Amino acid sequence: MKFRYEALSSSGQRDVGLISARDERSALKALAAQGLTAVAINAQADTDTSRSRSTRVSASERALAVRQLAGLLEGGVTLAHALRSVANNTESGGVARELDAVQQAVTAGETLKSAFSRAPKLFPTVEQQVVVAGAEAGDLARVLLRLADYFEARDVLRGRLIGALVYPALVGVVALGVIAALLVFVMPQIVSAFTQTKQTLPWLTRALIALAGFMKANGVWVLIAVISAIVAAVGLARGPLKSKALKLLRRVPLIGALAQSADEVRTLSTLAMLTESAVPLPRALSAAAETARFPENVMRYRAAREAIERGSGVAQALSDTQAVDGMTLELVRQGENVGAVPAAFAKAAHLKNQSLERRLQWFATLVEPVMILILGAVVLVLVLAVMLPIVTLNSTVR
Repeated sequence: MKFRYEALSSSGQRDVGLISARDERSALKALAAQGLTAVAINAQADTDTSRSRSTRVSASERALAVRQLAGLLEGGVTLAHALRSVANNTESGGVARELDAVQQAVTAGETLKSAFSRAPKLFPTVEQQVVVAGAEAGDLARVLLRLADYFEARDVLRGRLIGALVYPALVGVVALGVIAALLVFVMPQIVSAFTQTKQTLPWLTRALIALAGFMKANGVWVLIAVISAIVAAVGLARGPLKSKALKLLRRVPLIGALAQSADEVRTLSTLAMLTESAVPLPRALSAAAETARFPENVMRYRAAREAIERGSGVAQALSDTQAVDGMTLELVRQGENVGAVPAAFAKAAHLKNQSLERRLQWFATLVEPVMILILGAVVLVLVLAVMLPIVTLNSTVR
């Protein structure tokens, strides 16, 4: 529960705020551990029901909370006070709970590694390594700013990928719906006029009539079967068949290349962030393997880590395991020669991100005309199915 307090610091300054604790006694102990003498303390009811019920932490909320935390630390605020301030002022219940847990652990004297492990939604495993490394290096504020940039960049990349894939899927679903409506409700009315002429209809028209009849009789069941198949496929792809689904995704034209590029950007950004935060390279490679999506990339980064632990050079290990492409390898080789491997990873991640953005733009530009051609072909088939009986009838009359 939360307690609103008024307290005096050792210098005589009055401090007012909220603190989370199990009971009033625990709250008083926590204030004393911070060098504060409580003047008044009262239990505070949480009137924000939407915040109290929310446990989810979105990417934007996480980036904002980390950036605010970094700003307070840069301003000279202690870590415990900064955590409490951001937790009290955020509108996200999930963020508030995570930060409260960290603040209580820090106040209780736990190590930073243990404290930040209490906020897995706000600081996942890889990000915890960054925070702990920054704190050990005495530059936690800068590392948190770097982490906020990383969260925001990853959120933007995810949004662009989803946008590039959702647009053609949405257009396709709408087009299929319109075509189904034409087949079930419009085409039978038009074509029925030709059946009264007692003439043999062209095969295309007969096929379209048969399809329309099937859809009218079984359309609901077909829709249920398609939705069930999609749900089952998504569930299997995220569960027991995840590795096979990823291998299949990699072979899909255009989309597979985009997914592979996104995986490269993700892993290289992770390597850059960790190595620039003074995390040892073997640990950084292990973290990069955790962030990789494709099993092949996971195995390559783990093999590179093992090679470096055996004494191999960075560029040589990455080359032997084929963990990175030729451009990244050249940057790493040059960075290793001048002692700037973190900067090489950062440069490679930047270049890969630019390349991915160009691919996404090209993909979005290509999809629109392709969808128009497909829809045009479908409309052409429908028009031919209607026009062919008219042409045949006119030829018979003459």
